Amino acid sequence: MKYSAEGLEKVGLELVPPFSLDVVLDAQEDLTDLVGPVEFKEDARVLPGRRISGIAEFFGLTYFVKVFVGPQARRYWRREIAGAQLLAKSGVASPAVLFQGSTVGRGGYVLFFAELVEASDVVDDDSCAIGEVVNLVAKMHEADLVQTDPHLGNFVRSHDGIFAVDADGIRRAQLLRVQFANLGMLLAQRRPIFDTEIPALWQRYATARGEYVTRTGSVEQFKQIVKKQRVKRISRYLKKTRRECTAFRHVKTFRRNVLCDRALWSQKEMQRLCLFPETVLGDGTLIKVSKSALVVRMTIDDRAYIVKRYNVKSLAHRVRRWFKRRAKTAWLNGHLLTFLGVPTAQPVALIEDRFGWFVGACYLVMPDCGARSLAQLLATEPALFDTLAPQTAAILQHLDAAGLKHGDLKANNFVVHENEVALIDFDSLQSGDNTSDIKRFLRNWEHAPEMVSRWSQALADRGIQVG
Repeated sequence: MKYSAEGLEKVGLELVPPFSLDVVLDAQEDLTDLVGPVEFKEDARVLPGRRISGIAEFFGLTYFVKVFVGPQARRYWRREIAGAQLLAKSGVASPAVLFQGSTVGRGGYVLFFAELVEASDVVDDDSCAIGEVVNLVAKMHEADLVQTDPHLGNFVRSHDGIFAVDADGIRRAQLLRVQFANLGMLLAQRRPIFDTEIPALWQRYATARGEYVTRTGSVEQFKQIVKKQRVKRISRYLKKTRRECTAFRHVKTFRRNVLCDRALWSQKEMQRLCLFPETVLGDGTLIKVSKSALVVRMTIDDRAYIVKRYNVKSLAHRVRRWFKRRAKTAWLNGHLLTFLGVPTAQPVALIEDRFGWFVGACYLVMPDCGARSLAQLLATEPALFDTLAPQTAAILQHLDAAGLKHGDLKANNFVVHENEVALIDFDSLQSGDNTSDIKRFLRNWEHAPEMVSRWSQALADRGIQVG
């Protein structure tokens, strides 16, 4: 399908390759003005109303192309060019800008970059690649350059090494504290379990920068910088889960407040559940019922979900819920755990019955991660211990590294599906030492000393102190 710049601005996240648009290149010494179609054939990254980028063909040759649209298109286009020029002058490895131009018709601007051969993302558990990224950042900082939004997606790995991309965010910054915070924000993108690598990465960075940086900063100071930046990053992410954004649909009225995974909101049955929860709950299978909550297992568009309804027990309870909402807390905690890399039932929808400011019954919708708990499975199939114990210990390691405690580590709060362990029931999650969590977890097998011993060893193998 062929688009104009205005069409690309409006289409948003629904844009799916293949698609094309006509562009005209600016004249250069070795290139006369060229007009032709740019054809995106692979997955394109879309920033709605602002930018489309991805691998595309132009006159039979392949490039990495960025198309800027919207009212600020020219501004972001010029910023990308300026950033790319700064990186090139500083000697930082980055894809070269080959051509620039505009879309046919008004409203869009285009940049053509050299395609990186066999390019792949840098992932947080690739310690070797992270070390190379730190070297690249050190070189950037030596040139008094920083990325205003540093994250691992700003770096790409190819057979030629690590390259810095997304030059739009390149700015000048001479102060060391700004540069240290910049590196700290980048490393804060990694899961907390990798913080043990910070001393080695700091040493690598300081050595690359020279004696002045080595004398100015210290490992302990930098650890605190990373911790502070991660808190900021988590805070920004959790704010996104409470509003309309590319990931979530937010519907708010006098009588209802709904947050839903945007990809699922397009499903009619999910919308029906979000807008008329009591009508749909009757189609499910009751799992648990108490005065405070009701839990139902149900299928929506051929996918299994768990819906937990938080009841209002009294007028006083309704007033208290105005100030503290367990369902909202569980929504945030579930997304926090997923954000930190903890296998869990990440909530996909939060539904609140309201009367103005006052909140009534609330519903939390989560994927069904399994009907059998860890305790049930090990009781009937003890041979699975060697498969399930390392996964369970890894979850506890994630919590420990993040400085979180679950608050109710019963074995029934670990569920298993296709031999994959997930943590559920995160209403009581909070910051703090998880020593009490470990003790509570081991009490699940207090009448089986042999199992306690095996679990203690599995936890110790993950560096978790027991007792």
